[in-house]
Amino acid sequence: MNKFAEIESAVKALPRREKQKIFNSLAKDLAEKPKAKKLSLHDRMKDLCGIVDSGVTDLATNKKHMEGFGR
Repeated sequence: MNKFAEIESAVKALPRREKQKIFNSLAKDLAEKPKAKKLSLHDRMKDLCGIVDSGVTDLATNKKHMEGFGR
């Protein structure tokens, strides 16, 4: 018999009042547990940003590439 089955059978054997105490305790613990903050893809990959050198220089420094920008 695995541990889960052992625990399940032990809980089933308890009186209703004891089961309710266990349930209330677990519910309280789950309610108080802080929820994990959802991170954006950028936040999760922050350490990888900028590690690849594409060989392309900043196009904004070349006036030819900026002609007509914002019009």
